[in-house]
Amino acid sequence: MQFDYKHFHIDCRARHADEGVYYARAKITRVPRRNETFQSHESGDIDCFANEADAICCARSWAIEWCDVAAG
Repeated sequence: MQFDYKHFHIDCRARHADEGVYYARAKITRVPRRNETFQSHESGDIDCFANEADAICCARSWAIEWCDVAAG
């Protein structure tokens, strides 16, 4: 799931692990404005879920909260 939020582009994914669970993950990029460098942040594994949809929902919520704090 990809979407834009404020000045960020968010890519939410679920990583399927060998043990059968899905780990929520998010990659957040900020398009640089004038005189800024490109910024990117990867969450790593946020939490695990029994299904992919729940993992992606978690990644979305986590990413929005991260962006709210980063935008300050």
